[in-house]
Amino acid sequence: MKWIRMLGLYFERVFEYRLRSLIWLMLPLINNFTLILFWNGAGMNTPAITTYYILMTVGGLLTTSHCEFEVSDVDIKQGQLVNYLTKPISYYWVQLLSEVPYRVMQAIYASIIIGFLLFFFPRSLIISLNLLYLPLVLVIFILGYTLSFTFKLSLAYLSFWFKDIHGLMELTTIAIIIFSGGIMPLPWYPQVLQTISNILPFAYSGYYCTVALQGIVPLSGLLGIIAIQGVWLALLLLINRMLWMNGIKEFTAVGQ
Repeated sequence: MKWIRMLGLYFERVFEYRLRSLIWLMLPLINNFTLILFWNGAGMNTPAITTYYILMTVGGLLTTSHCEFEVSDVDIKQGQLVNYLTKPISYYWVQLLSEVPYRVMQAIYASIIIGFLLFFFPRSLIISLNLLYLPLVLVIFILGYTLSFTFKLSLAYLSFWFKDIHGLMELTTIAIIIFSGGIMPLPWYPQVLQTISNILPFAYSGYYCTVALQGIVPLSGLLGIIAIQGVWLALLLLINRMLWMNGIKEFTAVGQ
């Protein structure tokens, strides 16, 4: 029951500040429409490109976590973390649960976007997803979000040792945009950048979620994506745990 009660409280907070979710929707939507217009101006406007950027917007809404700022600036620096240390649930799960309502709200917005485009511009989107593969795609999105969340939370834990990590967070955001396929599909990158993207975890919470939803990945490819996501998630969970166990020793109730 405590899990249900906690989710209920977080849902109340999300619907109280629902305009925030709308802003998070508009920012990537405007950015990706700008990229569509860019490729249109370059003479490369095709339904495949439009579909990619629209689904990249949807994927970003569902899989991109933004927990690092609140954890770093409020919980660690201002000392609010002390409120969670006596609770009978790990801080990791508290933060993960607090993000779930935002993902639900973003999923509603994403469904509205796709429904609108399919109804008014049916030829602009090409989605060839086999419905039999839908459970695997759902697993990919869940793992993709968990990867993003665990990475961002681990990044926020650096505030236990450093007074200001905003520069690092902004630099990391740029790296995520580049190596997750946020600028263009990964096959369009130079070979070196493609290799780096396939090594880092960012593409597995961005690009590969998008192409899986688009339906251009075969069954073997979907299983391969899930396998690599699982390996990265296990590694990030280990790093997250080590940072937490050592960082909490540096924490004081009055903040950093």
